[in-house]
Formats: sequence, structure tokens, C-alpha cells
Amino acid sequence: MQQTEGTFTAFDGTTIFHRTWTPDGDAKAVVLLVHGLGEHLGRYQHVARRLTDAGYVVAALDHRGHGKSGGKRVFVKSYDEFMRDLAQFRRQVEGEHPGLPLVLLGHSMGGNLVMGHTLGNQSGITGIALSGAALKVGDDFSPIQRKIFSGIAKVAPGFRPQGLDASSISHDPAVVEAYLADPLVYTGKISAGLGAALFDAMDSFPDRYPSLALPIWIGHGTDDQLADVAGSHELEAGATNADIESHYYEGLAHEIFNEPEQDEVLGDLVAWLDRTVAPS
Repeated sequence: MQQTEGTFTAFDGTTIFHRTWTPDGDAKAVVLLVHGLGEHLGRYQHVARRLTDAGYVVAALDHRGHGKSGGKRVFVKSYDEFMRDLAQFRRQVEGEHPGLPLVLLGHSMGGNLVMGHTLGNQSGITGIALSGAALKVGDDFSPIQRKIFSGIAKVAPGFRPQGLDASSISHDPAVVEAYLADPLVYTGKISAGLGAALFDAMDSFPDRYPSLALPIWIGHGTDDQLADVAGSHELEAGATNADIESHYYEGLAHEIFNEPEQDEVLGDLVAWLDRTVAPS
């Protein structure tokens, strides 16, 4: 496996960091990996290793305000900023690997962004894979709380009312410890503006699911306390024109690629990739 890094300048001048892992032999396809809220691409080194061993190029970016990218920490003015960064990176990756099939892989918020991007234009995408995707606002967040949250976002988008419970990411204590000790991981509170942008995107998805007409891999732990598994079920029920393979991993937490059962999960993903990229 070979690894290269670089940056590109986003539409508004923000510097976006990215990394590409390339297999030693011929590549079957490119997997564009989109990480989750508050984290960074470096946490997916083991995922990249598994995928490159299977013959896939893996390309990932640190979202603006995340990891080694520029911008105010874990903050966006609008959902469109994420969409424009992802589209620009995709164009760059496709230009660097012409002729190879493209699969988008998103975890948590990254799954949300992959869905938003794909619903905008499926052309050129061979398939999408979603890990613990944030596709639905949890039932524990009441309509009244939503209204208050949205109101705060309009007048004070930078206000940070709440954060994520790091102990919920994995059942492996070493993973949680490393997450909390990682200087590139943001463990503070999330801005109201970013939260509202993601919630609005989630609300817009279900009516558009029938337009999806491509292979989709869904992986979700049934003990996910951070991204409601009901969102994955809702996608599976609503995307009636898509070819969906779903895996609901009993008892696994939010980061299914970082659970003790990660070998099984990654094996399922690789098997799906092989079938999707080169179907028999």
C-alpha cells in the first residue's frame, strides 16, 4: 500500500486536507471515504489497509473544520459548504483515477453527506456504502426541541448547546481512549448551525429515496446510540428502486469498523464491493 497526502483550496479559500491510499497491484475501483462528525480521516487507516489489500484505491478528505483542514472547528455556515467540498474532491479523485468505478463510503455524518451528494446526482457513482449513517433525527429529540434548536441556529449559528457521548462510539475501551486522546478529534460541543443543517438534510431525504437507483450497502449496529438505526430501516424501505444489501449487526455500537467484530464487518463490505464493482 502506498500513501499520498495533499491539500486543495475550496471555493471560499478554505484549505482542505486529503489522503489517498493506493494498492500495490492493479486497482479495481476507487472508494471515496467520507468521515463523521468531529473526527478525521486518520482514524480510517485500518479500513484503508483492508480495502487496499482487496485491490481498492481509498481517497478521503478531512471536512472543513475537522482534522488537518482549515476552518472554524466543527462549524459550517450551510450544508452546501460540505456538498461543494465533497463535489470538488470527487472531481479531483476522478481526474486522478480515470476509468475506475467510483464507490462512496460514508460513516455517521459522512453517510448523511454521501446521501445528500448522491441524491443530488447519481451519475458516475457505481454504488454507495453507509456505516452507522445519520439519516434520521432520533425520537428522543422532540419536535419542541427541534424548534428551539432551529431558532438558536438562525440567530446564533455558532452557539454550541451540546456534544457527543464519546463512550458510545465503541464497546472497545481502547478505541474510546484513543478517540479522547487524539488531538485531531474534536470532542467539544457542536454548533447549532451545523446541527440544524444536518437535521434539515435528514428531513429532506425520505421523499427522495425512491429516486435512488444504484447498489447500496447498509451497515448499522443495533446498539448505536448516536445515529438512529431507524434511519437505515427507513432508507431500506423507501429506496424501492435501489439494490440494497443491509447488515444490522446485533449489539454493535456506532463505529462498526472499530468494534471487536470489525473483521466481520469489513469482510462484508469487501465482499459487497467485489460483487458491485465486478458483478458476475
